[in-house]
Amino acid sequence: MFEAVGSIMPVWRLHRVDPGFVYVIENHGLYKIGKTCKSAARLKAAKTWLPDMKLIGLKPFWGLAHHERMLHTGFAQYWYALEWFDFQEDDAAREILLSGFAAFSDDNPDCNSVNFIYWFNGDGMAEIVMAQNEMRLSLSRFRKQESRSQKIES
Repeated sequence: MFEAVGSIMPVWRLHRVDPGFVYVIENHGLYKIGKTCKSAARLKAAKTWLPDMKLIGLKPFWGLAHHERMLHTGFAQYWYALEWFDFQEDDAAREILLSGFAAFSDDNPDCNSVNFIYWFNGDGMAEIVMAQNEMRLSLSRFRKQESRSQKIES
């Protein structure tokens, strides 16, 4: 992934708005991709309604809502419900999420926001976003159309 040399960032400018954390948690084989502005409070609350959860990662980003939405779109095929995804039948997709997300910095939203572009595009998720745009579907309709659970029920 991209690493800043010293404090020098690339030529493009980061829009340092909408700060916060994207997190991934696992609970009984399902993965939740969520966002929060208050990391400690969110994790403490999550532990009350998911005592068996495992925190995969909690990473800082600029453009929090955008990054979470892109992840939800990129993994739409594995959508289960709400912000939950089921990768039980696709180890490769689960590994893309787990290893890719683990590679982000725990404390540098600048690098994470830049690295996200390379990771997202490099693993083919950008094409999924383009397909959603071409179909002119909302994220919720796109997830329902693309998810395996809907295809199985049909």
